Amino acid sequence: MRLIIIRHGESVWNQEGRYQGQMDAPLSELGIQQAEALAERLRNEPLYAIFTSPLQRAARTAEAVARFHPAITIQTASALLEIHHGDWQGLLIDEVVRRYGDGLREWREHPTRAQMPGGESFSNILKRVLDFKEWLLREYNGRNVLVSTHDVVVKILVANALGMDMDRINRIWVTNASISVIEYGDDLPYLVSLSEACHLGRLETARDNQKAL
Repeated sequence: MRLIIIRHGESVWNQEGRYQGQMDAPLSELGIQQAEALAERLRNEPLYAIFTSPLQRAARTAEAVARFHPAITIQTASALLEIHHGDWQGLLIDEVVRRYGDGLREWREHPTRAQMPGGESFSNILKRVLDFKEWLLREYNGRNVLVSTHDVVVKILVANALGMDMDRINRIWVTNASISVIEYGDDLPYLVSLSEACHLGRLETARDNQKAL
């Protein structure tokens, strides 16, 4: 299976530096342009299935891609939801630093043992993402599948393919509306590309401009 993983275009809350988690922030104007550029990049990519997180920033990005693949019906999968940030959701990065500085540091440096207050455990998101990946491998063996999802989900899939320590996932940068590709066969999985964003040009969101991760 060739798994094409896209991160959603920039959301309004990405732009503001606000933690969103499972809150349903829409795409920003830049995010809409990014999604359209991504769709153009993938218009000739042979796809067998498209899955998206239920959140509108991922779903709208998937819909942009799907317009060039009218024979495919987008399927929604809750397994592709972003990690629930609990009490951090809706807060600006400066507010999280001020109120939950130690917890934020632990999340960035040791996510597997972090627990955002009122949020989702890392073990839960890890299980749901990897269970979904295993299901895709059974159902779509030898096919090209696209998933539209979120930062932490992309990082988990990439780290799993590489056999990385999950405590290192926040050393991976995933650009909005970027493409990462993993190929699964009878041998080891192969990371073919990571956070490819050449299609964005000047639309790319710089890492320094996105703090709330």
